[in-house]
Amino acid sequence: MLPLTLTFLKKLHQNNNREWFKEHKKEYETAKAEFSVLVTALLEYFTNQIDPAFSTLTAKDCIFRLNRDVRFSKDKTPYKTYFSAVLHPEGRKTEKPLIYLHIAPTNNSFLAVGVFQPNKEYLKKIREEIDYNADELKAIFNKKEFKNYFNNFEKMANGVLKTAPRGYPKDHENIELLRLKHFVVQKSITDKQLLSNNISTKIAEIAMAGQSLNGWLNVVWEETVENLEN
Repeated sequence: MLPLTLTFLKKLHQNNNREWFKEHKKEYETAKAEFSVLVTALLEYFTNQIDPAFSTLTAKDCIFRLNRDVRFSKDKTPYKTYFSAVLHPEGRKTEKPLIYLHIAPTNNSFLAVGVFQPNKEYLKKIREEIDYNADELKAIFNKKEFKNYFNNFEKMANGVLKTAPRGYPKDHENIELLRLKHFVVQKSITDKQLLSNNISTKIAEIAMAGQSLNGWLNVVWEETVENLEN
């Protein structure tokens, strides 16, 4: 349950300034602690179900700072109005396929799996795999447990090429996949769900449904690293 988290974030959205935040620092700390409990529960679940290496993490290794980097932004509000965390054995700075949790009030929360902004060599290899054998990737999207939560890859802002990537024809049968720059699927989470007693179980179920995609992306990552080493 995240009642204090949602309440604090709603207030912060209406009072996004340093003076208000300073006066409500204790509310922030309480909300963050509540969110940390959820992240800790998920880490324990993933330790048992995905990889024992998750046990090396604490919530602190996964949760992003609330402060915004405003140096190059027109929006100078100092704080994010959401809590977020990356769940991966390497922590939040990993470049590998991961699980991302985003908590924001008014039904704007979601869980995502996949890879965001893959590096140049990794992106190249993903496209090669799609070109060579897209059926394997499509089969993942057709799995019943996957379809229960996810549809297509998210088409994010500035996340799709306007034309075919270099070396591929514009009429390629899988051009919509090849044009992507990010390979992420996500599932919305409602405020009502966040207030339920079994929210950690629900989020874990969503994450587990997406592990077949992360598994495919991990194989491609390993092939990318192998190619760079040879």
